[in-house]
Amino acid sequence: MSRGVLSAEEQREVLDGAVKLISTQELSAITLEGLSKACGVPAFDIVRQYHSKENILQAVLERELELIAGAVPSPELRFPGETLKDEIEVLAKVMLGEYRSRLKFMGKMLSEAMKNPEIGALFYKTFIEQGRLLFTEFLNTRKALGELRDDADVEAAAAMFLSALTFILLVVELFGGNKVEALDDERLVREMTDVFLRGVRS
Repeated sequence: MSRGVLSAEEQREVLDGAVKLISTQELSAITLEGLSKACGVPAFDIVRQYHSKENILQAVLERELELIAGAVPSPELRFPGETLKDEIEVLAKVMLGEYRSRLKFMGKMLSEAMKNPEIGALFYKTFIEQGRLLFTEFLNTRKALGELRDDADVEAAAAMFLSALTFILLVVELFGGNKVEALDDERLVREMTDVFLRGVRS
């Protein structure tokens, strides 16, 4: 979907416009004309590039996941003296920050996913499953270095860690928990990392 009638800059404008609209409107209320107005790209060119609303949504989800993944430090860039625990804590903090910056978008997507099974499946396959695979790859790099147990189920561990991190953030900040208690990022990340590493570390 990266090739087509739109330049890379125009594609970015379309996806940025789609994120803004999704963050504030119901998916069913978003029109091609509205997206064209929001991004400044002709509607005809948007259709020729993406063909359907589903393809635009998929491109948005893939792009947002790439941006989140790009913010996470590479396993090969560990600083001298930094431990696996340090790495996981940094990764979790970065993810919290990236998720927090997308709360409106994530909340709308979650709401749409609960109403529409097709949107739910697309969101899961494009964003959740691919995110888990990226984290699994990160952990497998450390497993190959002998820092995780040989019998550790890295994929299951990645799924549990990401699910817990995402769920806690959504409940506290998106569903009104922050009106009852503040989310202590440092404590959350520290305790989640400790529990996680007890299950997988050599």
